[in-house]
Amino acid sequence: MPLFTSSIELSDDYPSIRPSLNLNFAGSRALDPRITFTRASVGTYVDGNGQFKTVGNNEARFDHDPLTLESLGLLIEESRTNLVNNNTNPSSWIAVASAVNETTYPIKGLATTRVTDSPSDGDSPYLGAVSWGTGSSIPLCMSIYVDAVNSTSDTITLFLFGSGYINHTWNISTGVPVPTESFSINGSNYNSGSQEFIDCGGGIYRLILKANFTGSLVSGACRFYLAPSGGPTDYAIIAGPQIEQGAFPTSYIPTSGSSVTRQIDNAYILNDNVPIRTGVGEYSFYVRGRLLTTAPLFGISRGLVGMGNSTSNRIRIPHDSQGAVEIYSGNSLQVSFNTGSFGTVERKVALAVKKDDFALSLDGGTVLTDTSGNIPVDITTIGFGQSGYDAPPVTNPSTCYIKEFRIYPKRLTDAQLQLLTS
Repeated sequence: MPLFTSSIELSDDYPSIRPSLNLNFAGSRALDPRITFTRASVGTYVDGNGQFKTVGNNEARFDHDPLTLESLGLLIEESRTNLVNNNTNPSSWIAVASAVNETTYPIKGLATTRVTDSPSDGDSPYLGAVSWGTGSSIPLCMSIYVDAVNSTSDTITLFLFGSGYINHTWNISTGVPVPTESFSINGSNYNSGSQEFIDCGGGIYRLILKANFTGSLVSGACRFYLAPSGGPTDYAIIAGPQIEQGAFPTSYIPTSGSSVTRQIDNAYILNDNVPIRTGVGEYSFYVRGRLLTTAPLFGISRGLVGMGNSTSNRIRIPHDSQGAVEIYSGNSLQVSFNTGSFGTVERKVALAVKKDDFALSLDGGTVLTDTSGNIPVDITTIGFGQSGYDAPPVTNPSTCYIKEFRIYPKRLTDAQLQLLTS
């Protein structure tokens, strides 16, 4: 990747010093051998051709935007369970006129089903699901991939069913989903819902229904209902039915007879592979990535990168949903740069660390400085998808993309920090 282009005139400010750690996940789509990566399950991702792929245990995923095919970098996700028992076999659909393998219009490498409703049986097609348990407020996320161009049904309705239900309808008659923004609720166990849809390219969309289950206990069957409109010959082409206990959708989780849990992703660098150990008095970081949510997980803040050797000596980028970048030394907060919420868009952060000489630039903005504070005594762990020091393997990683991460063995100038993040 070139460091300079004809459109950049500020080459004198670009760091000429060689990084002591230079990770370009989006460009290389590979792990540096200094990184330890674990995940105790298979996982899925979108490849550079827009196709869904599955990798085995302990294999990192380098995801792509399904629409633009942009390389998004290293994917880190929290653990999630697909509560739908079987989302790959057409014979699992119940109360359906027809559900068969779709071979003419397969959806991006997924097991695809052509579903036709029966207008005379008094029910809509559904898949069985595992109960989402007990609790006064359980966030749920229901999703499915649909071929909006080649389906002949004018509308598709998703029902999240268990101790009542909540549903939402999208009109797909034009080949692009149009949400009704009307949510029908049966019973008192669901509050008002929300919807979204993601354009996956080629007329494929991921339809998403979100709601909170507000009852204390799910009683009876839990189901994933799909209601395509039209006559006995109309159908919906779908793939990847998924129900997750969480406030936002995560990557596709295939199931074939029972619910499946995708375990957490852990990616970290330890001990002598970390280039900023005891005795290093100055250094700078560059991080380029995107949080997929800023809501805390079990009270733990989201973050792109966390470093340290204990909770007493650590660096957080960022620390919380307000975007604070913090540096601790000797169990005391030394520096806090409040950048405002990081949000869920791609951000570039450059942080300079030196005793009584700290600086930060976010997305090429004004450089923030702090001229008082000590640096961490030692850094023995770098964790990706962490908000602070957490001895690996972490329990609750952030769900995020990391495109690039660098460490420079010098306190870069303010101009260099700003140029790096522009």
